[in-house]
Amino acid sequence: MKHKLVLILFAVVLLASVNPVIAQEGVGETSDICQRAKLDAQADVNKMLWFGAGCLFGIFGLGAAYIIEPSPPATRLLGKPPEYVAVYTDCYRDEGKRIQTKNALVGCLIGEAAVLIIYAIAFAGAVSY
Repeated sequence: MKHKLVLILFAVVLLASVNPVIAQEGVGETSDICQRAKLDAQADVNKMLWFGAGCLFGIFGLGAAYIIEPSPPATRLLGKPPEYVAVYTDCYRDEGKRIQTKNALVGCLIGEAAVLIIYAIAFAGAVSY
């Protein structure tokens, strides 16, 4: 009888100590995972690259920024449950695409404005002669 009580107590203590570990390594809250993925995407996406693509290639650079989906590094997903990987990857791609598109759009607008200014200066020079 005494051994059964000790085994039951041991099992309860073991389950109580394993539960927090499972909660930390498990899927957790979807919003926490998504927030982590967004922060990682903000740190990873090369903003100047997409700004330059929009500036140099105009609408084509903007289109590339919209079509190309960034993927998170595989090392961040190793050993994670499938649900975690799915949520993290979706949020990372959405945020990465948003950042790429925004920077390419700004680059595209600035590039087009620069072209218009150059044409205006050239036209003004041609009219003055």
